Amino acid sequence: MLLFAGCADRNTWNGPLYEGRHLTIGVIGEAPEVRETNVSFVPLGLEEVAKNPEKLSSRFDAVFITKDYFREASEPENKKAFKAENVPFIFIKLDKLIAAYTVEELSYDDVPDAFSDQFAFGIYHPPGGEETHWGFGLYNDTENETNVKTTYSTIFRTIESKSMD
Repeated sequence: MLLFAGCADRNTWNGPLYEGRHLTIGVIGEAPEVRETNVSFVPLGLEEVAKNPEKLSSRFDAVFITKDYFREASEPENKKAFKAENVPFIFIKLDKLIAAYTVEELSYDDVPDAFSDQFAFGIYHPPGGEETHWGFGLYNDTENETNVKTTYSTIFRTIESKSMD
């Protein structure tokens, strides 16, 4: 019994909380459960993103897109929005390579499945800078509540650092 508990602990890491400034994150889909009280999630529709991507940075520090909306997010009218400057877009549980959401000539079905064990993948266009991509994995590639919440804390720290560029 003790050995089993020890093994479970090796696959779980309760990492540090995000303790930075308050973040407001638009979320297309269901808002995640997180440990932080200094992060707010605001429901957002893809149509809002596609219609006014330039206004996103005045409302949100980042935008999360959940798996239930990936196919819709890959539609051509939405892809331009993901190139909006100064707003990180984070795809939670990315299922396709990021090209499905950024390359206008490719359809969702044309793009291969994501081949990494990343929990989330982000794209960011800093003002006047080059596109940045970054991935967020789960500790020991193990999906459990503690590891997921720790990964969200890492995502929040990354968002804060990008908003100060």
